[in-house]
Amino acid sequence: MEYDLKQVHFNEYCHSCKYANKNEDEDPCDECLAHPVNLYSHKPVNWEVKKKGYGTTKK
Repeated sequence: MEYDLKQVHFNEYCHSCKYANKNEDEDPCDECLAHPVNLYSHKPVNWEVKKKGYGTTKK
């Protein structure tokens, strides 16, 4: 049985994730970084699209 494992493209997804303001050793980022390959997908395991205005700071 052959599996289609794909390397996670952190550089393409992390900046657009709703958890982008977290440190890499905090949940859920640490779990994503612990899984550098996924079955059929380049997306990190906990990646969720950042909603407009989420995680940004006002100046």
